[in-house]
Amino acid sequence: MFTKQDYTAGEHDEVLSRTWFKLVNIELVGYSRDYWSYRRELADRHLLIVAGSEWNRVVVDGQALATYSGMVVACRPGQSVEIGVTSEEGHPLYLLYFEKGSVGPTVIDHPTAENQQSRDLEEESRIPAAPAICGQIHRSWLSEGLADKMRAQATFHELLALIIEYQGQETVKLLAKVKAEIDRNYSEEITIERLAVASGISRYHLMRIFRDRYGKSIGEYVTGIRLHHAKQLMQKREHSIHEIAGMVGFQSESYFRTVFKKQVGMAPAAYLRNRSFKVAAYSWPILGHLLPLQTIPFAAPMDHYWTDDYRRRYGSDVVIQLGHEYEFNRNVLRQAQPDLIIGLDSTISPEEEQRLQEIAPVLLLPWMSADWRSHLLLVAEALGRTHEGEQWLEQYDRQARSVREQVQPIIKDDTVLVLKISTDGLFVWGRKAMTVLYDDLKITPAPLVNEIEWFEPIEAWQLATYNADRLVVSVDNDTASRLLWDKLQQSKHWTTLAAVKHHAVHSLPGHSSWVFPWIEYTAWNHKLLLDNAPICFCAPIPQNTAR
Repeated sequence: MFTKQDYTAGEHDEVLSRTWFKLVNIELVGYSRDYWSYRRELADRHLLIVAGSEWNRVVVDGQALATYSGMVVACRPGQSVEIGVTSEEGHPLYLLYFEKGSVGPTVIDHPTAENQQSRDLEEESRIPAAPAICGQIHRSWLSEGLADKMRAQATFHELLALIIEYQGQETVKLLAKVKAEIDRNYSEEITIERLAVASGISRYHLMRIFRDRYGKSIGEYVTGIRLHHAKQLMQKREHSIHEIAGMVGFQSESYFRTVFKKQVGMAPAAYLRNRSFKVAAYSWPILGHLLPLQTIPFAAPMDHYWTDDYRRRYGSDVVIQLGHEYEFNRNVLRQAQPDLIIGLDSTISPEEEQRLQEIAPVLLLPWMSADWRSHLLLVAEALGRTHEGEQWLEQYDRQARSVREQVQPIIKDDTVLVLKISTDGLFVWGRKAMTVLYDDLKITPAPLVNEIEWFEPIEAWQLATYNADRLVVSVDNDTASRLLWDKLQQSKHWTTLAAVKHHAVHSLPGHSSWVFPWIEYTAWNHKLLLDNAPICFCAPIPQNTAR
């Protein structure tokens, strides 16, 4: 695809008049409870991805996109594409593979390959009617009749017309201009005022629509671009940190180091050290033990929606993206020649372990039989970083003692029950799942919780049987979960609970991995829970507002 901003109005019309498009195939992707079935492919031709809801999963070249109904993403051949539908309430998404060509001589120079890549990644359109149009195309395409095939092509061209019309909208063009200004001049001083003048949009309106369009503020985007280029320069090892800081637009080396450590999670020196030892995280939960040790994997699976936090920090640093097929992973690892492969004993068979041992040394963590602290120390020992692992645990324990002192005057001797609300219903989180609260913070679990290791599904009427003095509620951020939470709060089973009557209900920010807590039984995730504990207990939540 191409966008109108690449050409003048006349050139754009001339290009369109000579360009043809032909639909080659359309596929519908629906919900599957087996998350291992998420598709990942290299597009072998031009592709339109049409999302039907927020619960669609779209990742292009490692960049996870925030989906919504009517989102259309154009991909070029050779781009890495990962797609899926993450909830039963999510509408299916469509993949439209097509070819395009030009009739007659080409007289207009197209942008360079480098600019073409950055522009194509930007080709996202908001077409509310797109899912319905794709439904029509799909039904016609499945028909054996020639007339229906022609109707599919005609409807496909109707969709293309809507995309071109959308990309011609003034706001879309102006935002693309702002983003291009940042991409070209990231090393200069970039202010909101400068961008507002360049785009002709007021600064406040620009800040709002930029965040709406790209999911981050202008400042966050500028910082991300600068750090991306800084990492590339650092890996070449041709410049000092002081020189790199100035080259990518930071005012001082000290400020660059501060921002780098905050965003990346480690100092520049630690980041560079990571590039000399190649670790393959064969199972993605391993990332939750590598990050506390300030280790970035050379190879890792990054194609699941639970890994978004990792992807935002390190997605561009993972050189080899692993999949979920043993043979594929072995082939890419054999070529990459990692120094160490780390996985989970619960997901890798003895036969597969032996095959991996032929490629590199393998460490399999005893996932269900040992606790997360033991896992962290095993990884640290394998990396030759035992001291760092012990230091991290000591710091974690100091923080736990500090948090315990903050919440103890509030909790006192009250018993606590953690309630998870998701699209699948209500769940009580068990002793091992909530070890941060019950073990690290010494909070007394409600009766019966000690009998649950990970979680137990319950009905609303069963809440009273736990006889909890306080409730900690985590609600998934989707429509079905929020509706279930609202419905629960209106029920007699909820309003008659002692904790509710005494205003002893707290909110704990959830995490996607909490669908299956044993998957994120890692040092990183426990630290996140510990960070949120003071916020959770210091302010009980009013009814109908917890999320």
